[in-house]
Amino acid sequence: MLQRLVYLIAGSAAIVAVISFVLRYFSDIGPVANPEPQSVWRFETAFLLTATQWIALAVVALAAVSIIVLLFRSARTRAP
Repeated sequence: MLQRLVYLIAGSAAIVAVISFVLRYFSDIGPVANPEPQSVWRFETAFLLTATQWIALAVVALAAVSIIVLLFRSARTRAP
């Protein structure tokens, strides 16, 4: 279980890093990058990338909390 959670954190963190790289270095597809109107596909792509980034970040946070709880409970049961 612990190994799966670590893999989940590593995979989600990689997704967050890749999407952050894309949104930072290709800023013309950012949701609010330019004051002039954007084409619809760029706005929708930026929205999907941003939403995926937040979801992956939430998965990382939940998996990290799960690992902490799992380790805390296992340490408590081993204590005399």
